[in-house]
Amino acid sequence: MEKKIPITEPGQIIAIGDSLTAGSQPGITEFAPYADALTWTLLKTSYPYMLGEVLCGDASLVLNLGRGGATSLDWTAGRSWQKKGVKDFPLNGYPLDAIMASPKDIRICLMMIGTNDVNYSVVPDWIAGLMGGITGYEDNEFLTSRENIISTLINLSEKKMVIYLAKIPPNSYPGGLQFLGLDRILFSCRRAQERLKEYTRMINERIEEIWESYPSLVRRGPDFYALLHDEKNIWLDDRLHLNAHGYSTMAKAWAAILERDVEMRISSGRSTSASSQ
Repeated sequence: MEKKIPITEPGQIIAIGDSLTAGSQPGITEFAPYADALTWTLLKTSYPYMLGEVLCGDASLVLNLGRGGATSLDWTAGRSWQKKGVKDFPLNGYPLDAIMASPKDIRICLMMIGTNDVNYSVVPDWIAGLMGGITGYEDNEFLTSRENIISTLINLSEKKMVIYLAKIPPNSYPGGLQFLGLDRILFSCRRAQERLKEYTRMINERIEEIWESYPSLVRRGPDFYALLHDEKNIWLDDRLHLNAHGYSTMAKAWAAILERDVEMRISSGRSTSASSQ
């Protein structure tokens, strides 16, 4: 049995990934993982926020570093990321490099990467390029996604943190979020929807390969495809992002793993297991 990981203060657990980690709800939360651009208050409906509340009653327990975009590429070394149109967005900068340079005692990383690799690969490369996304990944069955994720894992492992990698959820995005909604022309057709399913399967196969091939580098996170596939009441109209109930479901799935593996030493100053909170 693995020795439990002691967590003694907020920020020792980080969550990295795309807009689903950030807690984005297009049309509702435009600054995820923050509620607004004035106070930069944390968004209460993101899974990292709710996970902290579940584990120890402290919403600041898990540091939410989720960013929308082509995250399998954006989270590699040397890559920069900017929130479009928001110069002072707190997460602007170099996502992976900032973690590597951080003096903080980060002990656990929760990772879910690859959802947007699927979306960008459905459209022609020239359109993906205009969207700031990745190109050509589907041509090699997303082996590039796998190699990028492995590269990120290897870098993060230098910080001696325990890393959990999750499988991505199902994706039935019909379009509507790009080019004034004109991407519906591409995404709503049957062939595009078939590709979304096929490419999501491929990404999760690559993640399964990572789980099996690098057990000393990464631990199994939740299988969000299996968990959410048959759920009907958790999706926004875009069939890509989740409502508050959906993000709560994600938080509970992560909590089930951390309650098994983590020893919380925060709330009362004495050693307690996460499951006792």
